[in-house]
Amino acid sequence: MIADLLLVLAWIFLGFGVAGIFRLEGVYETLLSSSKIDSVVVLTVIISLMIRLGFSPMTLRLLILLVFYLATNPVSNQMIAASAYRGGLLPEKGGIHPWIR
Repeated sequence: MIADLLLVLAWIFLGFGVAGIFRLEGVYETLLSSSKIDSVVVLTVIISLMIRLGFSPMTLRLLILLVFYLATNPVSNQMIAASAYRGGLLPEKGGIHPWIR
């Protein structure tokens, strides 16, 4: 029951997040929003699976996967943002780079 509610909550987070991504205009704002959505949805789905499975060896594997994911996701998003900045994509006033329009 709780696991099912968490899965529904993950879908709700995902829906609002996708709507927010389409609403945001800048590259860096979109990257920030997508990384937050990604983290929250993966967190709720893995916790839901852990609750559904109970205490088992698979729960420990899911916990290790969750810790690894939460440690590496911010690093990968920072690397994407840094490479975009080094590639010349500067944050513009108003959030939109001229050649992205």
